[in-house]
Amino acid sequence: MTDPIRVLIVDDDAFARSGMESMVSSVSDLTVVGTCSGGAQVADAVRELYPDVVLCDVRMPVMDGIAVVAALSESGPAFLMMTAMDDNGTVLRAIEAGAAGFLLKDDDPMSIVQAVRSVAAGDTPMSARSARHLVSWVRDDPQAAHRRDAQVLLEQLAPREREMAIAVADGASDAEIARMMLVAESTVKSTLGTVRTKVGARTRVDLAVMVVRAGLV
Repeated sequence: MTDPIRVLIVDDDAFARSGMESMVSSVSDLTVVGTCSGGAQVADAVRELYPDVVLCDVRMPVMDGIAVVAALSESGPAFLMMTAMDDNGTVLRAIEAGAAGFLLKDDDPMSIVQAVRSVAAGDTPMSARSARHLVSWVRDDPQAAHRRDAQVLLEQLAPREREMAIAVADGASDAEIARMMLVAESTVKSTLGTVRTKVGARTRVDLAVMVVRAGLV
């Protein structure tokens, strides 16, 4: 039997922290190994509790989610950011700092559970709903001056690769892309790995940000 995925929850809101803990604990393949009420506690908790995934709020006083990820993204666990709909540039900076992905706090419980499973498996979760918010955030981001850089990088892609990259930015899963393009899901995974290497995108969310900045969606 596979050991459950070890989850550390970080949120300065006690109510939100308790609700997330109850939800994560309700499924058999996840276990909450600890909680933190602020970013400054996370380094010690990671050292002591060995989480596989850190569910981390973006907005926190003293040490916010960006600072946590910047300090600890190389420490072992994957960081999955929890955000409200109005967190825009903050989420983008957390992703650029090394976060594996993000979820919306009011997503349905199974979407959040699946997001935890995905980052634990080395994937980057992004639902169609999250993708819509990402597009809006990137378009409003003052860093959109990087548009030309993103365009130049994506010009390296073959038409089929570009089509897959755009589908990622639309929030399509590998299985959905495979159905759309009439190829095997393994082909999609392999091709997207090649695409990320070509353009220097660490994760699926990085690739989506690049596609939006280039004006392809």
